[in-house]
Amino acid sequence: MSGGWRYIARRVLGLGFGFLLLFAAMDKLLYPAVFAESVENYQVIGAGLSLFVAVWLPAFEALLGLLLVAGVWRREAAFLNAALMTGFFILIVQAFIRGLDVECGCFGAGSSSIGFWKLLENAGLAAAAFILFRMEAGRTSSPETFP
Repeated sequence: MSGGWRYIARRVLGLGFGFLLLFAAMDKLLYPAVFAESVENYQVIGAGLSLFVAVWLPAFEALLGLLLVAGVWRREAAFLNAALMTGFFILIVQAFIRGLDVECGCFGAGSSSIGFWKLLENAGLAAAAFILFRMEAGRTSSPETFP
């Protein structure tokens, strides 16, 4: 039963990230033009690519959220989640270093501005996502640890 706590930790992290991604995607899916403006405010990509990202990123977040909640393709979903959270962290860091005064856009319109606490929040999310990935990557399919 030594794997019992690991299973619970993996499921709690997977469900937490899954519902977080689904919640984050909702407003952005409903209002892609508003989200495109948030993406463009980071000054990393142009207007045309911002609209592309504003349409496809929330759909990807929703799909990834569903995979994590359902527990389907857990290793792959955990890897993609870790990559996504790391990418978000890098975007927040570069905006903070450059002194950009922007809302993060994390949850659509009305998201919090970038600052020290947003950096800390995203660092924590990236770290937790990496922990989930490591736990899923190290998981075996033996009867003791399945599912």
